[in-house]
Amino acid sequence: MRSINPLASWRWCLLAVLAVGCAHSSTGTSAAPTAASSEAPRTDANHAEARELADKMFGPEAQASKRKQEKVRRLMALTGAEDTGQQMLDIMTSHFEQMSTSVPPGFLEKFREVARQESIVDMLVPVYMKHFTEEDLDAAIAFHESPAGKRFLAAQPRVMEEAKEVGEKWGVQLAEKTLRALAEEARQAQPARHDGQQL
Repeated sequence: MRSINPLASWRWCLLAVLAVGCAHSSTGTSAAPTAASSEAPRTDANHAEARELADKMFGPEAQASKRKQEKVRRLMALTGAEDTGQQMLDIMTSHFEQMSTSVPPGFLEKFREVARQESIVDMLVPVYMKHFTEEDLDAAIAFHESPAGKRFLAAQPRVMEEAKEVGEKWGVQLAEKTLRALAEEARQAQPARHDGQQL
């Protein structure tokens, strides 16, 4: 069975309402001119509201927003945003497991159940929509779909793993340098001692 597009259904409903309203307005004018003239302002206002609603739902701005949103989702699919969200979810679940004595019974099972019903992608779409133009999205999609972009994406897990090791080593080196610097400052701060002189 073919699925029904909600957007298309609303469009046809709106068009039907407009058609019925126009037909009602025309028949009312021929049958009772006085009544039709009194109802004209209300009918015009209703038509104006319907046209405004139609513009918001199906006008150029709505179509442009929908097109941009589809590009955002395409880019997020290429860059593995859903996988990143799953990794974040795994980290949170692991954190909750370590706090097993602090969370209520059945929390972890319900947490996983709720998480399966929602996607972080849906929450990130507005963020991408806010910070990237459609031209930015086109360029990013073109790159990630290119051979170089695919190699870039394929190398990311290895790059991130090695970057993590480099970061840890860098942190150790910074800590060692900091300790040596503190020790040197403490040594220089001590009063100078001369032979045979007690401090």
